[in-house]
Amino acid sequence: MTRTTRTLLYATTNPGKAMEIRALLGTFGLDVTTPADLGLALDVPETGDTLDANATLKARAYLDHLDGEYVVIGDDTGVEIDALDGEPGIRVRRWDGSARMSDQAVLDYCLNRLRGVPPDQRGAQFRTTFAVAAPGLPVELFYGTLRGLILEKPAPLRIEGFPFESIFYVPEWGKLLGEIHSLPPEQKRQYVTHRERALWPALPRLRELLAGEGNNVP
Repeated sequence: MTRTTRTLLYATTNPGKAMEIRALLGTFGLDVTTPADLGLALDVPETGDTLDANATLKARAYLDHLDGEYVVIGDDTGVEIDALDGEPGIRVRRWDGSARMSDQAVLDYCLNRLRGVPPDQRGAQFRTTFAVAAPGLPVELFYGTLRGLILEKPAPLRIEGFPFESIFYVPEWGKLLGEIHSLPPEQKRQYVTHRERALWPALPRLRELLAGEGNNVP
C-alpha cells in the first residue's frame, strides 16, 4: 500500500481556538494548518441540530473544498445547564432568540435565567464533539465533557468569544475555566478541558491518517 503524508487542517476561523489546538497538538508533535494559513474563508452554516452534526458539517465542508491530501478536524461545543433542562446546548449565541448574542448578552441572560437557583443545583457541563474527516472515509467522531457549576456572580475576567469562562467553576480544579488560560504551559497541562478530552482519544487515529496508514475505518 502506498503511503501519502497528509496535512492536518483545523476547520475554524476563530483565532483563539486555532491557537489553543495548535499549541495542544504541537506538544504531541503534530503540525496544524488553519484556513487563514491557506487563505480560505468558508462560511459554513451550523444548521445541524446536534454537536455531532455541526462538527461534521465543518469538517466535510473544508475537506470537500480542498485539493490534495488533507485530514480535517471540525468541532462544536455546547453548554448544558442542569436546572434549565440542558439549555442552551448548541444554541449559545441564539439562546434568547436573537440572531447573534454578544458575550455580555449571553452572560446576562444566563444569570437572569438562574436567578434564585441555589448553588447545589447550578450544575452544568461543557460538551465537545470533534469530527475527523479524511479523503474517501466516513467522518469519525470523538467526545469530551467537563462538569462544573455556574456561579451566581461573574468574576472580573473576560475572554472574548467565550462568555462562560467567568462563571463556569470546575470543582475538581478549584478554579474557573477562564483562569487556566493565563497559566504557564507547564501548569496549564494539569487542567484538562472538554476540548482536550475530546481530542486526546482522536490522537492515535490522527497519526494513522496523517501518515496515510488509516485507509480503513478502525
